[in-house]
Amino acid sequence: MTQEFCFFHPRDPDKGPVRSTLNKRSLKIIVDAIGSAWSEIDSFPYRKSKPFKPADYFDEDELTTKLAEILNDKLTNNSISRFRKENFQTVVRDGKQSTSSLNSSEQMPDLTFRMIQCAPGEDREESALFVEAKLVSETTGCRQYVVSGLFRFVSGKYAPQVTFGMMLGYSTTKFKDPDLHLHSYYASASSEEALLCASKVVLGGIAKDCFESTHSRQTPCAPEFKALHLWLPRPVD
Repeated sequence: MTQEFCFFHPRDPDKGPVRSTLNKRSLKIIVDAIGSAWSEIDSFPYRKSKPFKPADYFDEDELTTKLAEILNDKLTNNSISRFRKENFQTVVRDGKQSTSSLNSSEQMPDLTFRMIQCAPGEDREESALFVEAKLVSETTGCRQYVVSGLFRFVSGKYAPQVTFGMMLGYSTTKFKDPDLHLHSYYASASSEEALLCASKVVLGGIAKDCFESTHSRQTPCAPEFKALHLWLPRPVD
């Protein structure tokens, strides 16, 4: 069985990997839903967060909070094709999870997507699409995206029992190509985190504009990790 989208029992070696209910089809639905929600980020009638203002484009936390509100509104009303409450749980903002070594249960990916149904042997809490979001631009580059984002997945702080996760980049119109800009960053970066994360970024098979990179991880994590890279352009210079 391919281990591309699987749930592992790393602390129970007698149990093999389980094919996750979060497969290519469901991941594409999530990617499309994020794109649809993003198209309304500056016009949505927010009820749980403050009205949108241009300065929010420079506030990673505010953008993510607003994105989660839109996604959950669309989910409640079944207003995005195939992203339906019969299939997906409420999108969680800053949900806590444990690291691979169990030395912390305070890790909080920015967004968490879970299916309603789980496959036999899947853990309902740990088998999820965990998403970390960062600003990227000509000014900030990719350092925080990698060191404070992607590295959390590669090191096992996030998503230790699944073989996939997502990095969300709030990009700019001039800084919007994950493959080009991450390659450039890795070519000159020297930090331990960057060296561990360095991997070829390619256009994947999930959805248009969704890139992928593959990373090796240490036990007790799921051994191979596929990072999805989805960059959402902000109308700022």
